[in-house]
Amino acid sequence: MNQMRRTNFLLLLLLGLFQVTNIHAVVKGDRITTYGKTYVVTAKRDAGNGHPAAYEVAFISSGLMTVNIPREIQDTAKEHKWKVTAIMDNSRVPNATSVTIPNTVRTINANCLIGKKLTTIHIPESVTNIQNGAFAFTSALTSITVETANPYYYSQDGVLYSKEDSGNKCLVAYPVARQGTDYHIPDGIVGIRPNALQWSQFLETVYLPSTLTELPAEDGYNGFTSALKLKAIQVDDANPKFSSVDGVILSKAKTELVVYPNAKDDDPYTIPSTVIKILEGAFGRVCNIKNIVMNPPLKEIGKEAFKDCVQLCSVSIPASITKIENGAFSGAYKVNSFHVDSENQVYKTDEKGVIYTLNGEELAHFPAGLKGTYETLPTTKKILEDAFKGAPKIEKVIFNSGLEEIEKDAFQYTTSLKDITFAAPATITKIGTFAFTGAALETLTLPSSLKSLEWSAFANCSKLQSVKIDNGTKLETLGREAFANCNSLESFTFEGNSYAETIGSNAFKGDSKLSSFTFPAKVKTIEEAAFNGCENLTSITFPTNAEITTIGKGAFQNALALTGIELPTSVTTIEESAFNSCQNLKEIKIPAQTNNISPQAFQFCGKLKSFTVDEANQTYSSVDGFLLSKDKHTLISFPPGKADTYYTLLPPTIERIGDYAFYYNKDLENITLPENVTSIGQYAFDKCAKLNTIAFLNKTPIQEVNIGQKAFNEENIDKSKIDISVRQDAYNSYNTNTFWNAFHQVISSFKTDKGYGATEYFILSKKAVMVVDVQSDVFTYVVPQKVQAPNIPNHDYEVRLWNDRAMANNNTNIQEVVFNSQLDYMGIDAFKNSNGTTTVTTLFFTGNPPKDMSSKKWDLGTTYSEFDNHITKIYVKKTKVEDYRSAIGWTGYANRVDYRIKDLKITHKYGTFSREFDTDLNDYFRTKGACKLAAFVASETGIVAGHADYNSNKADKIVVMRSIDGYGGAPNDYGYLPAETGTLLKILDIETLPYDYYYTIGEKDQNTYNITSNIMQTVTEKGRTITAGTTPLYVLNANEGVFYRVPIAVDMPVHRAYALIPYTAGHAKVSFMFEGDEQLNSNPTSINNVQTKDFNNTPYYNLNGQRVEKLQRGVYIHQGKKVVVK
Repeated sequence: MNQMRRTNFLLLLLLGLFQVTNIHAVVKGDRITTYGKTYVVTAKRDAGNGHPAAYEVAFISSGLMTVNIPREIQDTAKEHKWKVTAIMDNSRVPNATSVTIPNTVRTINANCLIGKKLTTIHIPESVTNIQNGAFAFTSALTSITVETANPYYYSQDGVLYSKEDSGNKCLVAYPVARQGTDYHIPDGIVGIRPNALQWSQFLETVYLPSTLTELPAEDGYNGFTSALKLKAIQVDDANPKFSSVDGVILSKAKTELVVYPNAKDDDPYTIPSTVIKILEGAFGRVCNIKNIVMNPPLKEIGKEAFKDCVQLCSVSIPASITKIENGAFSGAYKVNSFHVDSENQVYKTDEKGVIYTLNGEELAHFPAGLKGTYETLPTTKKILEDAFKGAPKIEKVIFNSGLEEIEKDAFQYTTSLKDITFAAPATITKIGTFAFTGAALETLTLPSSLKSLEWSAFANCSKLQSVKIDNGTKLETLGREAFANCNSLESFTFEGNSYAETIGSNAFKGDSKLSSFTFPAKVKTIEEAAFNGCENLTSITFPTNAEITTIGKGAFQNALALTGIELPTSVTTIEESAFNSCQNLKEIKIPAQTNNISPQAFQFCGKLKSFTVDEANQTYSSVDGFLLSKDKHTLISFPPGKADTYYTLLPPTIERIGDYAFYYNKDLENITLPENVTSIGQYAFDKCAKLNTIAFLNKTPIQEVNIGQKAFNEENIDKSKIDISVRQDAYNSYNTNTFWNAFHQVISSFKTDKGYGATEYFILSKKAVMVVDVQSDVFTYVVPQKVQAPNIPNHDYEVRLWNDRAMANNNTNIQEVVFNSQLDYMGIDAFKNSNGTTTVTTLFFTGNPPKDMSSKKWDLGTTYSEFDNHITKIYVKKTKVEDYRSAIGWTGYANRVDYRIKDLKITHKYGTFSREFDTDLNDYFRTKGACKLAAFVASETGIVAGHADYNSNKADKIVVMRSIDGYGGAPNDYGYLPAETGTLLKILDIETLPYDYYYTIGEKDQNTYNITSNIMQTVTEKGRTITAGTTPLYVLNANEGVFYRVPIAVDMPVHRAYALIPYTAGHAKVSFMFEGDEQLNSNPTSINNVQTKDFNNTPYYNLNGQRVEKLQRGVYIHQGKKVVVK
């Protein structure tokens, strides 16, 4: 393809393609920007099948003043190093005063290094191919130099020539800003390449030597096209092939007009009477000529002979003309009509001056200046190449029934063409390459007769909003880039049945408004980047009888709005980057026939949480959304959306981490590798920039020989920020391993012990630990919310996980387990010891249901469970019961879930109580209207002499008990008991708790309570022997409602409380007076006197036990009784 042609339409097309930018450069056509320079990927091939790896890019732009293009670049993902092998078409350097081309560049394409400041260009030795018009738009260029050792090119006086080794010695590029009005092409030069002197600013006359015999043109442009001031081209008389007449180049025999100089002012111009043929591009872009006179014996007008002659307005075709090649007058937009001599035996014009073949079957040339609506002749079968090209005023075309083919470029850049209609019955079978590229079409209906839609047929139609393909279409292939960069396209539908089998590469690339697409059943292949950059594509639909087998490279790359896709059963192959950067894709279902999935197929899908593989698939499987090999031994792809701040677990069956398994997971902070993992594939963790913790369940380090190339690519991963976490007994093995000790640090699990036996915690992340071993000997084992590692001060870890068989080595008698943390993971056989039995009968959960139940998460089947049948009760908050019963993995335990805890017994008005979690004592009362229970606490300042309100005849000391809600507890809730708080309970309305009384787990545990100096001491986790000390120790006699002093020691059962009451004689009995009893009992009996004043000498005390000298209104204790002073 000629390079000036690219100036006209490929420039816009390429810019459109480049607008879909993927910073990771994973497929051909994607861009990489680094150090102020932008490149496009031109080759990406991994080594294999006998071929070496090839990672190549072409330079396309830089805004820098000094542009030093490197030999190779690193992509933003630092996955590969890319060799710079080309300077791309239409590359731009608007601010550059110097550009260095590296000695790796092989190709310099058309219209390179566009800019207004660059004056010199040096061609390195490596360049083997410089295309036509390479530096035509480097407008300040005065000199081109070439490395002496270059075997293909050389420079003479700043002008670029090719050597004989490249074919023939030709003038390749004349610097457009080179000074001088005359230029003599040296002897020995054989040819001038098309566009070689394009846009020369100063040349007025060029002299051709006798040796010059080649003046090719291509796509309408010759070697002198657009030389701004060129008025004459003189040919040496000894030249055997060319001559010149009035500065115009003719063939030696003067029968062919070869080149007309751009600035020659000779209007009207009469073709010399000897000329039989006007060659291709002879008048290309000549701007001054308005009228052309053609007379016999002229027979032929060459391809694009008058292309872009924008001032040409009158064209008459004589009777002698037998051939007008395609595009002869394309872009001559002042020509409103053609006139063909009525005696012409080959061509004719219709009433609007459109040129047809004489039989009316081929529309050959449309006057570019004609506007409005045009209807083709009813005899038309073909619209020839370039026929309407560059016609800027045509608005609508009605194609006749009988039309069979629209050739390539036919309507290219018809910038006002809004509508085309195919008259019924439509017979069109082929629409050629670039046929409607850049047209202003708004809607389009393609008839069912269409069989072939070729490359870029409707590309860059920026106003096209909807496309319909009629029912029964015979179209088999939607050509590559057929609708690329139609950035207004919202709807594309196949109406009914279709024979389409292939969606070509880049077919819809960059169609940012396309929201849905339904594939015809017979489509077998979606080729590379077909929907790349369709960022609003939310729905992809395949019919149930779909035949599709292949999702090509980057097919749906950058489909940002796509949330899910269910692939048909026929799909066998999903290629690299097929769904790359589908940032909202959450789930994908893999059918049974799929046997080839690239590990890079789903890169950068940050919300993807689940692969679901059909169980009949013989190559792949899935567990908990992870894509695995069929035997579940290899992790193929990690769904990026499963990365968790607290922990990230993998299926326990995994033995190998596959290539690219975690590649560029930008949110992965931690990973726990299963016990059996022995190898890690190449690039497995590359570009996981946030990774800070790798936890190994395997106690033997993975050997470096089993770790693939760049698995932890140090160009992208800072290993000094990653901790290696292991169990205590594996610490030395990892810490002495040269590969793993090169990371930040090796850290080990740690143990804590509250005096009942140690618990081991395994660090999984910066935030969370897992309980892996329990040796505590208690009745109620409490899993705390947070713990601190002894060797990591001031750092709290949340206890989020309970490991598989965490109590396997426990030989104690734990009967209850309380999860005061938000547990997220519950392992299998969670509470069994090594012989398969358990003493645990009851569980308490204060948080939400664990989201990961091991047996369900890992699809372990009915053989495994978290809780065996010995665990009969699972208590949760009342508001969470249904959440637990319906949670994933809880179906088998639903009938054990309850909120009513029935282990509290009070037979004689009073009782003591403490629990490891917040409790609500009055849900029973609120539900049934009876049995109101209140919790009281006291400080040592509330101890006074006197009598109490219950069995007071036995008391020597009175402890003033305050309702817990007024002493740091939950406001206005005297039945709410914070965790680890000893209390004295009082039944307010009856004597004994009913047989079915229950309390619940408190729902206000998000609050902090501050109950200070409480003399009521807790007995939680484990019953224990309490030994009397210097502070008198009292325990409640439940049968009498009186506390008695313990002289030596007493065995306290768990979940009770006792009092440490100072200032009390050894023989004393103690009873309790309850503050505010008048509010708690409807028949108050404890206030014996109501007085206005009391002046005797017996002291008064406030309810805190403090002596009061000056009485004010309120309740006081006087002579052991409550009194009210008004």
